[in-house]
Amino acid sequence: MKAILNTFTSFTTSNCYVVRPFNDDKCFIIDLPPDLDSVLEFVKENNLTIAGALLTHGHYDHALGLQSFDGHAYMNLDDEFLARNPHEQIKTLLGQNVDINEYNGKLESIENLDSKHINIHKNPGHTKGSVSYEFPNEGIIFTGDFVFKDSIGRTDLFSGSMSEMNTSLKETFLNFDDDYEILPGHGPSGKVRSIKDNNEFIKVLLND
Repeated sequence: MKAILNTFTSFTTSNCYVVRPFNDDKCFIIDLPPDLDSVLEFVKENNLTIAGALLTHGHYDHALGLQSFDGHAYMNLDDEFLARNPHEQIKTLLGQNVDINEYNGKLESIENLDSKHINIHKNPGHTKGSVSYEFPNEGIIFTGDFVFKDSIGRTDLFSGSMSEMNTSLKETFLNFDDDYEILPGHGPSGKVRSIKDNNEFIKVLLND
């Protein structure tokens, strides 16, 4: 995983990755957590150029950093409402209003991401617009909250669906290369083969 320059874990426990897949000064930031300052400082200190931010989905712990990000931000626009309205999500979770503004900046569709080196997999279930980003030249896949090393993403939040999650596991996850490394939105990474063999949540769902 030589392309992975650094992994940052936010106070919300979400992972943010800085990846440099082209062996030059261009990097991508995978997800934009609320506390983005250390990520941007790392990019600056290493003289990198941000080619774009790739959002795996629109939940606030992965997208609230949009408020302080100045660059191209790509996502599945099925999750645009979530990314633009973090206060609605936090209100649902905490049961109270929070003083966070609606995001009114530009969001670019993953359909407009111009790179032959990234495969984008739509895998709804955690949210309607959840996606995974695969870098085949590096053998890595960023799954956000779709698949973790030892579990899967919740499906009981806004636009989540257990039936869609089950379909995504069967039609997307099972087709991932066994030798690739999964880099999830929370927690440690793991090989696809190991996750298939040991993730009890996935084994139960697929055998149901």
